[in-house]
Amino acid sequence: MAIFISVRLDEQACSRYDGCRVLLSTCPVDIFREEEGRVVIAEENVDECTLCGLCWEAVPEAVVVEKLY
Repeated sequence: MAIFISVRLDEQACSRYDGCRVLLSTCPVDIFREEEGRVVIAEENVDECTLCGLCWEAVPEAVVVEKLY
């Protein structure tokens, strides 16, 4: 469970971006992984997020990041 941020994927928005697969190669800290053919959040890595914004640039509106502090 993440302590500092929450990351969610909007599946409807991901459908406009080939299922958000670009996130698998975009995120420098591996927040995303493929599981059963879908891109999902790797919860164990979420607190590694540096808020670099690369995911937001790659799939606008599909990634939701919420600060929990």
